[in-house]
Amino acid sequence: MARPAEHSELPYAPVPVSVRATNLRLGSWFQSRPLAVKLIASCGVLVGIAYFTWRLLFTGIGVEPQLFWPLFLAELFGFFTFLMLVYEAWETPATPRPPQLDLSTDILITTYNEEIDIVEPTIVGALRVRGRTKIWLCDDGRRPDMLELASRYGIEYQVREDNRHAKAGNVNAVLPKLRNDLVLVLDADHVPSPDLLEAMSGYFAEDKIALVQSAHSFRNHNSVMHEETGRHEQSLFFDVLLPGRNRKGSVFWCGSAALIRRSALVEVGGVATKTSTEDFETSLLLQMRGYKTQYHNEHLIQGLAPDNLAAYVVQRARWAQGTLSAFRPGYALPLNRKLSIKQRISYVGAFLYYVTPLQRVVYSSFLVLVGIFGLVPVSQASPEYLALWASYVILTFTAVAALERGSTQPFEGIRNTFLSMEAFLRAIPTLFTQKTPGFKVTPKNEVDLGGWEALSYIRLPLLVIGLNLVVLGSRALDYALIALTGQGFLPPLPWPAAIAMSLFATLEVGVIVALAIRIYKRKQLRKLWRFPLRLNARLNGVLVSVLDLHQAGAAILTRRELLRDSTALELEIELTNLDGEQVVARGVFEPRNTRSLSSSQDAVRVGGQITWSDQTSRHAVLECCYVAEPYRARNRFWQRRSPRVAVLLDATLNGHKAEAFDLSFGGIGLRLTGEVSVATAATYPIQLQYKESQISGRLTVRDARAIGDGVTRVGGEVEWDSTAWLNEILPVALTPRSKQSGSHLLAVR
Repeated sequence: MARPAEHSELPYAPVPVSVRATNLRLGSWFQSRPLAVKLIASCGVLVGIAYFTWRLLFTGIGVEPQLFWPLFLAELFGFFTFLMLVYEAWETPATPRPPQLDLSTDILITTYNEEIDIVEPTIVGALRVRGRTKIWLCDDGRRPDMLELASRYGIEYQVREDNRHAKAGNVNAVLPKLRNDLVLVLDADHVPSPDLLEAMSGYFAEDKIALVQSAHSFRNHNSVMHEETGRHEQSLFFDVLLPGRNRKGSVFWCGSAALIRRSALVEVGGVATKTSTEDFETSLLLQMRGYKTQYHNEHLIQGLAPDNLAAYVVQRARWAQGTLSAFRPGYALPLNRKLSIKQRISYVGAFLYYVTPLQRVVYSSFLVLVGIFGLVPVSQASPEYLALWASYVILTFTAVAALERGSTQPFEGIRNTFLSMEAFLRAIPTLFTQKTPGFKVTPKNEVDLGGWEALSYIRLPLLVIGLNLVVLGSRALDYALIALTGQGFLPPLPWPAAIAMSLFATLEVGVIVALAIRIYKRKQLRKLWRFPLRLNARLNGVLVSVLDLHQAGAAILTRRELLRDSTALELEIELTNLDGEQVVARGVFEPRNTRSLSSSQDAVRVGGQITWSDQTSRHAVLECCYVAEPYRARNRFWQRRSPRVAVLLDATLNGHKAEAFDLSFGGIGLRLTGEVSVATAATYPIQLQYKESQISGRLTVRDARAIGDGVTRVGGEVEWDSTAWLNEILPVALTPRSKQSGSHLLAVR
């Protein structure tokens, strides 16, 4: 069977960061130590209260109010954001899969100007979602090629006369035509997992559940917002904050990958249209009607993260404008009294996030006031002040790392604030206008050339660097002149204030310089993300290895001599589809670039374009890359951490009668009687009798040995065609890795 190497997880396995160790050792250490998280967070809160009480009572005496209050409020703002993190990330409870409900679902794929290479994989994934579904391609671009695409795949094609209200209007236009129980809205680039309905539909057994949101994963790990394989800027939100919000009832629709009860959506008048964040606004309307929203912490879709900083800024500006406009006076939905106190507190956190750049503006202004003009905004710039301030900063810094559980690196929050600073500052005026902000689609499948053009998107942070360097340089020169001549040119500054100012300015310069270097040096010349795979293939009949692949190209490991005098080579790739069947995709490979992989210069990695021989081959590649392999990669992560439970079920293995005696999400133990030949590492069809159903799958044998009386014990890894039935035997829950057992993901309730 053609499959990736078994010794490591695939880089694009969609698994929550909060339940697996990342490169951030300190944060990951806290994943399985909830008591330690709560203890250090509590200490941070207590020390913060003591610090600000002391600041308020003793450090403002004799200080001009216009100096004292702005800095005090900016510091207090930071403490409030820390309290919000404690409030939402106090616990990351397990996310169980409730038993699946047989509810019919309309899958809406919304598109405007996305290319076929983006939309087609989403259609392929939607067609593979298990359950009773009807798929709609809702095209606001009204493009003939999208009509042809929908016709080819046999799905519904929906257009409207205008593009009023953008995505919200697109969904509302098709809503009257829908007749199924649930609605799944997918962005054009969000490819769903086959078991999405199996994982999420069970929540709707409760009548008041209107919406179930799942996590967003991103397949292009070379995006501008990725920090390492699998960890990106939104990992904190999806893997830590949203699970915590289940306890507050403040989960909201994130635009895609959510199941919505159609009748509830119709009841609130469809998707809301008064802001550009229609998902957030609609969630609030549902909650005000008494409906509940739920978060399921399982990564069941994979989309595209912004490729470059230009696309990132467009996306963040739209989010900021839409969210802040929901808070505008006279509307203020997040503060409506029909929402609970817990919900309103939680939504205040969203407001604080988007106005955080104002805090940085205050801090930068005070660096100049203190460093250049010697205006000290505290009356006690003493060693005691410096010690208490440092204790507060260090303790809250550690508490933040604990609460974020390996999802965010140190100072990443400061960096991200600078990254989106200009976009957020431009969005703040939407608080005071009744005009609905425009909806700009996030550009996708773009290159990133880095350089000076990319740096233009962080103009304000670069200005902050300039100010800080002027302040630090001026004060350093002043101290040098005092040491040499006894007379400086700047007003005197108490040494504790000078130390605090210098530390803060140096930190900001370091964060922004690192950000600028990263942005300047980024080079991403390939528009379409290639999936890292290990597949057998033949190039002009010669056996080669495929190293990465997508529907338009591949990287191949081969011998240099095979490429001599060849501009086009016949290519056959062995793929495994979602059903475990081996398929051969055929096309013509055109080499574009070659890189030597050994000192002999014989082994080369060659990248190039592929023209597929037919639609069947192209479809096989799309299913393998975008659906089957991410699904298998996630299951491999599960099965290595899954406890087994005792069962006694009738089974057959490759046609031979057997008895299953233990079971896990991705593994099984069998007893076979009689003369049976079973080879280790071989894959066999397996059927299991459960209640009135026969469950099918494929078992890869890891161990087979005779145990006496003509009985053979067989154990191995199994890929089931459906996993919903497993929820009844071993309800699975996403939990952090266990310190004792090493189990990362599955727990038996």
